[in-house]
Amino acid sequence: MRIIYVSQHFPPEIGAAQGRAFDMSSNLSELGHDLHILTSFPNNMKSNKLFEKKKTNKLNIYRSISIKDTKSSSFRRLANYISFAISSFISGLRVRKPDIVYATSPQLFQGVTGYFLSKIHRAKFVFEVRDLWVDFAEILGQFQNKRLLNLARKLERFLYKKADHIVVVTNGYKDKLISLGIPETKISVIYNGVNPSDIKSPTRKIDIKEQYNIPKDSFLVLYAGNIGAAQGLKTVVNAARKVNQIDSSIFFLFIGEGVEKDALVKQARDLKLTNILFMDSLPKKDLESFYYETDIGIVSLKKQPLFEITIPSKLFDYMAMGVPTLVGVDGETREIVEKNSAGLFFEPENEKDFIRALLEAKNSQVTLDHMKTTMQYHLSDNFNRKKLAKKLNKSLLNL
Repeated sequence: MRIIYVSQHFPPEIGAAQGRAFDMSSNLSELGHDLHILTSFPNNMKSNKLFEKKKTNKLNIYRSISIKDTKSSSFRRLANYISFAISSFISGLRVRKPDIVYATSPQLFQGVTGYFLSKIHRAKFVFEVRDLWVDFAEILGQFQNKRLLNLARKLERFLYKKADHIVVVTNGYKDKLISLGIPETKISVIYNGVNPSDIKSPTRKIDIKEQYNIPKDSFLVLYAGNIGAAQGLKTVVNAARKVNQIDSSIFFLFIGEGVEKDALVKQARDLKLTNILFMDSLPKKDLESFYYETDIGIVSLKKQPLFEITIPSKLFDYMAMGVPTLVGVDGETREIVEKNSAGLFFEPENEKDFIRALLEAKNSQVTLDHMKTTMQYHLSDNFNRKKLAKKLNKSLLNL
């Protein structure tokens, strides 16, 4: 089949959305489909072009212009979303008669692009729901205007109704959509995961402790990912101060960007913390030395019922590298971690419980070593993106 795949975020940009879009489209291509990716020019890249088409690894990639997202203004971000929706729609008109138009959220306007392209091309419309964007925006206070929120909900429900098929990333999302009246037969659960080639033991390419002046004998705690409003990382920074008083060998390393990063850096500076380091985002391939030195990773979200049906994709990155994880996300994420011996749970936004779990992990080296040897097997068996692509392929062929 010829498939248009709409995803504003795509490599070389770094992130979970980019990784899933690349892996899933590549795996579908390997299964014999003709993939046409509609994406934007990278946000940090200057380009004088309005449109560009290239072929990479059997993928036809159509890049189009969008207003830059400064990540500091809601208006600017909305302009970024809408401008890409328009330019990607124009790109999609250049694709000859697709069978399926596959649009991935959370950015709802990508769904609008997908819907209208499916109508013009007389193709099936598949809408992928990677998070419940409107609900998250409301509980995190990112949009205070109730009228805009209601309009966004109406748009979201419109896309659910018009989609010929819906792909979600957790069973909880499926249950949520069913509660809104979406037929169960219209929904497929395709988890996040990793490609088999990404499951490996990390190697030391550089001595990061020496390069970044991290104490040689430290117990290294890593957070690598988005430092945003949803992650609840203020709790971890606060805990770092008390942890230093209990065990000065524990060191915290944060790698990533996000709207909360500056506030966390200031928080650490105000607390005069010497056991914490913040770094800029790095491509996945450059993280290998950091995973090699890491004793335990962190995956966390704020304490909200909605997050209990969310599974952060960062969990699978840690598992792929054999890194045990402190998980501050209840519900499905906790179940995966405990069922697959991948780490220890702490109550979200509970500083005392985070410290308890961290000290328990540090004092249980035998347990951590056992986790490292078993979690990758469970990951390759249950969250293999090549297997997940075959499951998605079956759903698409059934259309």
